Amino acid sequence: MNKHGGYFGENKNKIIDFSVNINPLGVPNKLINRLQESLKHLERYPEIDGESGKIELSRRLNINTENIILGNGATELIYLFSRALKPKKVMIIEPTFTEYERAFKLNESEIYHFETLEKENFQINIERLLEEIEKIRPDLLVMCNPNNPTGIFTEAESMMKILNKLKEINSYLFIDESFIDFTDKKSYISFIESYPTFILRSMTKTYAIPGLRLGYGLGNKSLIEKLKKQKEPWTINSLALEAIPILLGDENYFRKTNDWYKFEKKYLKENLEKIEDIKTYESNGNFFLCKLKKSDSKVIKEYLLDKKIYIRTCEDFYGLNQEYLRLAIRTREENELLLKEIKCFFKKIK
Repeated sequence: MNKHGGYFGENKNKIIDFSVNINPLGVPNKLINRLQESLKHLERYPEIDGESGKIELSRRLNINTENIILGNGATELIYLFSRALKPKKVMIIEPTFTEYERAFKLNESEIYHFETLEKENFQINIERLLEEIEKIRPDLLVMCNPNNPTGIFTEAESMMKILNKLKEINSYLFIDESFIDFTDKKSYISFIESYPTFILRSMTKTYAIPGLRLGYGLGNKSLIEKLKKQKEPWTINSLALEAIPILLGDENYFRKTNDWYKFEKKYLKENLEKIEDIKTYESNGNFFLCKLKKSDSKVIKEYLLDKKIYIRTCEDFYGLNQEYLRLAIRTREENELLLKEIKCFFKKIK
């Protein structure tokens, strides 16, 4: 199994986990109350394909239910997409979430890596990408937007160039928008009818519910039908379905999240930049990619874990190495503690 964020060792409730990009405000109280009430109905089967959840999403997103497919987390839909379409050639914009490559390799796709470069601050060089697309002519291009772990967001002008090129060669674009709720950027949902595009969304990060497993995908009717033919029944449990209208309707929680993110992102970025032994990259996600100018990410990881702080090292991401780490944005108190201990670490090794 590939490596991911998340601490699973002893005394995990005493660890401040900066390795997972989850909303630190925690599960919304409205959802907790609803789920407690819903436990009495566990003897009932859930809907076979989550129709009520799709109806709620269609109202919020202003698209038809035939353009929506629900998943047991976004990851289920990555594997489902690979299994249903079986693209021969897949190009992945790197460094990025490692499950894309694993999912498509399982279905014997030939993987091509388009590597964004540190010297370009991991921005996508569009002209170089278009040249590679023309040269390789992939059946599918996979990108995360905003990207994990670099935090890069591909703006509309560049995205249109990519979409037009893929349409020209009759190829699909797979866009993972799992972190878009933490930005002020606009989703590319409007492209699903005009271009061969699949949009992946997750409710895990925004609402702090990784244990509930809830994601959804958006595409044109033909694509969604292909996916549904390969999808197992009952993959969305009744508690997850109960959660959808509660989460989508909790405007107060979403507003608090936006306020937290706006202030804590600025605070953490400004203070990380004051530490001369770390380079911190710009990010459109709820996390920062950092490069150590001294030491090794595994060494600082061990030091911080001794202080009850857990971070994500990035040596397993394509194109990155032991110099890089990823830090989630958490509460002010937790962010202050992280900054204090990072400073102590570098003083100790000098």
